[in-house]
Amino acid sequence: MLSDIFGEDKREKYLIILNLLKDDDIVGILYGKKGIGKKFIVTKAVRNVAGKEDIVVFMEASDGWYSQLLSRIGIPVESDLTREEFLLRFIDFLERFNGRLFVIFNNSQRFTEKQLAEVIQLLGFKEKVSVFVIGDDSLKEKLNPFKIGRVEAAVNFIFEVRPPEYSEFLRYFNEKYGGKLQEKVVKKLYQLSGGSIKNAEDIIIKTGKFPVTLEDLGEKRGFPVVPFVVLVVVIFTGGIYYLFLYGKENVPEIPTRTEPPPPQPEIVDKKLPEEGNIEHLLPVKPRKKKDLNLQFLVDEVSEGITEALEGIDFDIPPLKHYTPPRRYAVQVASFKNEKNALRLKERLSTKFTGVDLIKRKNGITTVVIYAADKKLAEEISDKLRKEGFKPLVKKVRNDG
Repeated sequence: MLSDIFGEDKREKYLIILNLLKDDDIVGILYGKKGIGKKFIVTKAVRNVAGKEDIVVFMEASDGWYSQLLSRIGIPVESDLTREEFLLRFIDFLERFNGRLFVIFNNSQRFTEKQLAEVIQLLGFKEKVSVFVIGDDSLKEKLNPFKIGRVEAAVNFIFEVRPPEYSEFLRYFNEKYGGKLQEKVVKKLYQLSGGSIKNAEDIIIKTGKFPVTLEDLGEKRGFPVVPFVVLVVVIFTGGIYYLFLYGKENVPEIPTRTEPPPPQPEIVDKKLPEEGNIEHLLPVKPRKKKDLNLQFLVDEVSEGITEALEGIDFDIPPLKHYTPPRRYAVQVASFKNEKNALRLKERLSTKFTGVDLIKRKNGITTVVIYAADKKLAEEISDKLRKEGFKPLVKKVRNDG
């Protein structure tokens, strides 16, 4: 049922979002004028696909969204939560969670460009999670791909939602108020609000009257323009018609002058004479092929291989355990709580080799992944970034 969506543009975008959600988890960004129904079409699409085991979270964009999101999904947290601690607890939740998580951020223009990129990076690459970022027109300025970087690859769509057409705007107010508002009043509201239904209703509330009139909206009664314009048009048309008839009877005929046709250029046939065909019939003498003694070549090669193999010692020494050199270290995350570091080490060990812990003098425990060369270290770093971490590649001083 699409009759509760006012505006052809919003109906089209709603159907796209609904079909994408039916197929898989998505990340979407919507921006546009306030009060035109962006949040409504997202909520309607999510409600249509969400099941009993799924969780839908509505959040206002803010600096403390780490803690706010975890508390909304039932995870008790401290106020000063770090990025790594959030990521560790959130991944633990998703592994135990059997449903789908829908996170909708409203007024996302309040995010900085860095925060916006972080939201998409931490949530956009996770299975079972769909994220929607909704904001006003100013959100568009923060979507520069050179500023948000690689995270744009995780975004399924970026939609600019347009206000409803006037006919849809009129349909809304007629259905809601039963035609009690005059059409000229609705048209004035459309102009004042820029097509925003919410802004138009706020204007009606501010007048303190219902039904409102044009005078309530600040429009003064003026001179009757339409009758005056009709009178001017009639007089002007009659004057032109009179001048046309009078001028037709008194204007003398003007003789037309005929110009002689321009002289035609003389056509000269400059066709070249046809040339004949020349055939070269030269005899070609075939070259005589030399006879090759293939059996002689095979015997010579076989004899050489046999002599070479006789001098090789085929006693293979037993294999020894090989430990790859630790020339580079990828620093994944640091924790005050050593238990969190151990949990992350166990998790990463299922995906990477060379995972280890470094305990520092200040009590901080750092999780690192060792690599034999820089190329491998960079590959590990790229995979960790996709998981939401901020890895740092360093060269190991003492390879031991």
